[in-house]
Amino acid sequence: MTSPPKIRPATERDCPALTELALTSKAFWGYDDDFMTGCEAVLTVTPRMIAEWESGVLEDDDGIAGFYLLSFDPEEAELQLLYVSPLAMGKGYGRLLIREAAEKAARLRYPSLRIEADPNALGFYRKMGAKQIGWCRSEVEETRELPLLTLPLR
Repeated sequence: MTSPPKIRPATERDCPALTELALTSKAFWGYDDDFMTGCEAVLTVTPRMIAEWESGVLEDDDGIAGFYLLSFDPEEAELQLLYVSPLAMGKGYGRLLIREAAEKAARLRYPSLRIEADPNALGFYRKMGAKQIGWCRSEVEETRELPLLTLPLR
């Protein structure tokens, strides 16, 4: 019997597994080795991130299947990372994670959630109700521009 997935806060011990999941999920889209090497610093989940940001780790019967990290400053809430394991894609886990992140930000009375999206995730975020408001520079390649989105919160 399969139990429903559960979302819990991340712990320091999750950092290696979350980093591996983020890198595996990013590589799923066919990026070359040089680009993926450049992504390592940006996608390494650290104990400081876990301590300073809100988090959600989605677990199913197979273990950790996805996660998000959410930061807050006085003006805005920002989705820092959201990844689902390629083995778990298509199960609705991304939807569960983005909904929980959005609910946390809404409870804190933020009007929207800022998202710097990978181009491969643009369709997903649009389905979730996000609107593109511009472009931002990639932290990995300064010549690469990423869609900048906002997700209105109720």
